[in-house]
Amino acid sequence: MNRRDFIKSACALSALPTIGLSSESTPMDGSSFPTSIMNASLSAQSGELDILFGQLPDDIYGHIFMCEGIPLEVDQLTPNGRGALTRIDFSHARVSFTRKMINTPSAIMQEHVTGLFDKFSLLGGTVYFSMNLGFMNYCNTAPNYMGNNRFALSYEGGMPFEFDATTLELVTPIGEISEWKTSLPPFADVLSPDKWLFPQIRTTGHPYFDLETQECFTINYGGNAGDSGTRNGFIQLIRWDEEGPFESWQVKLRNGSNAYISATSHSLSVTRQFVLIFETAARVENSRILGFRSVTPQQHRTPVWIIRKADLIAGHVDVLADYLELDFDTSDIMCNYNDDSNVVTLYGQYLGAMDKSEPQFDWEQLFFGGRVDENIAGYPAAPVDVGGLVRARIQVNVLSATEIKADFSIIRDEHLCWDMNDPAYRGHFQFPDTFEHIYWSAIGYRPEHLVKRVAKAYEDYPNRYCTNDSLPQAAIPSALIHMDCNSMTISDSYQFPEDCVMRTPQFMSAVGSSAQNEGYVLTFVVRKNPTQVENNGKELWIFDAQNLGQGPVCILGSRELSFATTNHALWVPSIGPRPVTAYKSNIGQHFLDKMPCHSSEVQDILTTYILPQFT
Repeated sequence: MNRRDFIKSACALSALPTIGLSSESTPMDGSSFPTSIMNASLSAQSGELDILFGQLPDDIYGHIFMCEGIPLEVDQLTPNGRGALTRIDFSHARVSFTRKMINTPSAIMQEHVTGLFDKFSLLGGTVYFSMNLGFMNYCNTAPNYMGNNRFALSYEGGMPFEFDATTLELVTPIGEISEWKTSLPPFADVLSPDKWLFPQIRTTGHPYFDLETQECFTINYGGNAGDSGTRNGFIQLIRWDEEGPFESWQVKLRNGSNAYISATSHSLSVTRQFVLIFETAARVENSRILGFRSVTPQQHRTPVWIIRKADLIAGHVDVLADYLELDFDTSDIMCNYNDDSNVVTLYGQYLGAMDKSEPQFDWEQLFFGGRVDENIAGYPAAPVDVGGLVRARIQVNVLSATEIKADFSIIRDEHLCWDMNDPAYRGHFQFPDTFEHIYWSAIGYRPEHLVKRVAKAYEDYPNRYCTNDSLPQAAIPSALIHMDCNSMTISDSYQFPEDCVMRTPQFMSAVGSSAQNEGYVLTFVVRKNPTQVENNGKELWIFDAQNLGQGPVCILGSRELSFATTNHALWVPSIGPRPVTAYKSNIGQHFLDKMPCHSSEVQDILTTYILPQFT
């Protein structure tokens, strides 16, 4: 594949609305980047949203849940910061919001503990660790709908939790701690104290809650350290009926060896007959926790393990998977639920030469000169090339699986596709039989965020559209992109003013609609120059899903609503209290069993703040 093979979108850049949306002159610091994205309230908030521009559509309704990460100190990778959960409620031309911190047991402990060996320390800007207590789980990646007024939050570095949609309070982790295997390699696990309250658990950012079968699929993986110690690596495929204990199988290749993941597994996909596990492009180097900042570039590939549901036999320890490598790197992947003729169709971003795991570190060198300012240290580094969107198809055979390479398609557009991020579609986190429309966020490109060590690491990356020498030296703003899955084109788009950072699009069905493009796309936007000067620049922009190019039909905001770097979101038409008889794990007993091994301060925190919530 070379540059001539890339399918370029024919869409011209969207004209910006002229009323209330024009960006003011470049600020004195020379950057239009809204540094307020690094800060947000750590307290609960609620209130009503005001209309800052346009008019609220009459047929908009339902509830949106959004997760965010708030950095607690300089250099903390912002999407992985302290978690908060916001609910936006649309009702009778009134829009209200409720926002609360995601108070996992480890986050509660971090807030109160002061002991020298109990406190959590930030390792490599990525994860918090306590010598006596274990690892942090902020559970801030994605909200998920389970059916029957049950909702879950997921996280790649810890157990998922269920929460009550009406109160936004966590109710229970999913699974007993004993049902999850530690993800540490054996040499590190041996050195880990048995008294740890919070073991390291690695899983996917997107477990799949199948509303058709009322079961959940997820994974638990680890045992290796990147590409070292891989003979101890493992992937456990977990199936859960949402009520009882887990069923789990160790994933094996046909040669008898264990499957393992050397980077991360942000996405997992489920079709009627198959479960697909992906290794995705976010690698945290082993040396990072020791303070080294060297970059190991992502590989230009997406490993995938395909498992047949028919092979998930109760009582068996292992399950066979067919393995192949797709010739692109990605993070968020969705599949058609329909897999007729044993063909799996999947869609994802084309990430290319970018590294979602790399923060900008304070005072490190920038590629175009200068140093990273302390005010933005921790925000993700800029991409080193144009991204894109892909479609791939896999033929699952009786004893193998192969990519149908003739059906591979890629879209790249140097005006729009920079820092490709979250997707939005009707039925978010539950896949339709056949995808027709997917909306994507492109966060954009800022030369003042391109750090020298990342640019150097990716200078020889395959299929570069731009070389390091030809990278733009002016900002390319965020864009909202409509991908037509049938024609594999960008059929519509909107590019934001330069002072905006847009993340986390979310599709909202219109009242009485059924088509995948009948509704609205809501995006979370942070502006340096607020749409109305008295506002704080933390805004919600609503687009007609069938006409992004016209710009937002409505912009909402409130000085009382403050959010930082947003992650994934979820829309549902209605909510209610979580059923009182629904599943609860016995995590309280785990804490009680470990309590005598800890300091009086830790015991007091458990007794006062944690056990009352989770017992």
